[in-house]
Amino acid sequence: MRRLPALAVTLPQFRAETGPAVAACLDAHRLGFAGAFVFDHLWPLGQRDRPAAEGWTLLAALAGAVGAEGSGGLGSSPPVGGGSGGLKERSGSPPVDRGSAGGGTPAPFRLGTLVTRAGLRPAALVARMAATVGQAAGAPPIVGVGRGDLGNRDENLAFGLPFPDADGRTRALEATVAALRGPLAGRPPPTVWVGGTGAAARALAGRLADAWNGWGLTPDELAAGLTDARRAAEAAGRDPAALQATWGGQVLVAGDAAEAATRLDRWAAARPTAQVARIVAGDPEAVLARLGELGDAGATWCVLAPVGGPAEPMRALLAAAAGVPPRHPPAGNSDGAAEP
Repeated sequence: MRRLPALAVTLPQFRAETGPAVAACLDAHRLGFAGAFVFDHLWPLGQRDRPAAEGWTLLAALAGAVGAEGSGGLGSSPPVGGGSGGLKERSGSPPVDRGSAGGGTPAPFRLGTLVTRAGLRPAALVARMAATVGQAAGAPPIVGVGRGDLGNRDENLAFGLPFPDADGRTRALEATVAALRGPLAGRPPPTVWVGGTGAAARALAGRLADAWNGWGLTPDELAAGLTDARRAAEAAGRDPAALQATWGGQVLVAGDAAEAATRLDRWAAARPTAQVARIVAGDPEAVLARLGELGDAGATWCVLAPVGGPAEPMRALLAAAAGVPPRHPPAGNSDGAAEP
């Protein structure tokens, strides 16, 4: 039986204005998605001349907007995905287990980082920021944390920030997670994910985190990585079964398969083949089927980064295919095109 994970979205963050990101977040909230996530880059990777909204101050703005609407939603519908169940079965698809649920108060809408880079800010400051975001939003954030890699070196140095070696970045991550587990992070505490596709990230997640996050992985890769991370959890004296896997990646959703293929070809023209091969693309049923395969592989959350066209209709298509009524009537605010 296929399990559909809780579904969240990333936001149009790499712009000069923050309004589209706030509008996209509120749209996801109204449609019934489980959450919205921001990146933590001072410029988009490899594109130093493009604008980027700073992640944590944007997260605070989102928290205020979501908190004003009610983080759990004012309606009775569960979030899109399996966290609260209650979704109708998709015609023509294998049976889907949406998890426990049914009725009652829907799960709160969660804001989060995917991922905040350890060492950009003092660990205690990250904890206090997480507490403040949680208070404003009405639900604790999900703080995805990563060590960063050589691709972030120029970004750090351009802003006068150190870029330690791998051991130094590991220590920074350990200190950040420790602070997020302490009193400075507030109560209830944030959920902590450690992100990264390498063995070191999986080991750190196993030792420290509530969940491991892998970006752009296939279901088989996710399942193998979760097994690896759970071995690390067991070696650290933790309950391996308590460690979750989560997935993030780029998606392209269109009304039908032919349209999706055309848009993917157009979007892929100027991008590396390896990146294009990782895109989850298709009509809503095909995309949800793939996300269900990731759920079977162990993913409890899938965080979707729309590409190849406007994100607003992609969110609407997925929410409709999943069979979830909106939390609120549509507001009619457009966030424009997806992040390229």
